[in-house]
Amino acid sequence: MIEAAIALLGPWRSPALAFAVAVVATLLVRPAPAMAGVAAALGLLAGLFDVFGVMIVTPRMLPERLPWLVLAAALVGLVLQPAQPGARGKAVLLAGLALPASWWMLGAPRTSADLTRVAPLAPVVAAAFALALAQWRRDRGVQPAWRGAAAGAVLAVGLSLAGAPALFAGLAACVAAAAFGTALGVAGRGDARFGDAGTLPLAAGIAGTAVAAGLAWPNATVLAAALLGLLVLALPLPDQGKEGRS
Repeated sequence: MIEAAIALLGPWRSPALAFAVAVVATLLVRPAPAMAGVAAALGLLAGLFDVFGVMIVTPRMLPERLPWLVLAAALVGLVLQPAQPGARGKAVLLAGLALPASWWMLGAPRTSADLTRVAPLAPVVAAAFALALAQWRRDRGVQPAWRGAAAGAVLAVGLSLAGAPALFAGLAACVAAAAFGTALGVAGRGDARFGDAGTLPLAAGIAGTAVAAGLAWPNATVLAAALLGLLVLALPLPDQGKEGRS
């Protein structure tokens, strides 16, 4: 029966898994709302590793690098959440996180020839990660889960309509599902929010998917869809400035 249910889900299996894991994990940590971000990260990782499996990546396998990028972002978020770096510290960290993420998603070039080959793309890719982290710098890592869900959904629909391979829309759907599952799991606590442990992996998921899709399918409509998803994550909420000054 379980196998039949999995088969029935078809291409929606991985987003469904991301959603289910996020909901269950959020309910398990319900006494500790600050841990909701961990639930979001677990859901997203479950969905992404379900897509690709646990595999050794090579410099030529760009989409397959995404689960490992999200895992690294989740671990960094877990470290930063109790540290609560200030605005200046986050400005430095933003560059410190965007640059290695860009290097990784560009194939982790090591030789001078490889570095020269990806150099023209590096500023654009780094800008995508910086844009995804823009609100993280302003709001001390406190992001509404609904923002991640909306960004993932917009990116998934946009990439699908733009004609990008279905893989990329599925990856964005995993981000949306994990964030949405977290939002439902914390329903009743007021605004659905989580800290660095959730914000960083979801931002890495959105930016990494947008970058991978843009590199693999670099036409104007795909690039526009990728930018739109990033903007949904980056634009401030109506009360964002007030929160950032609190």
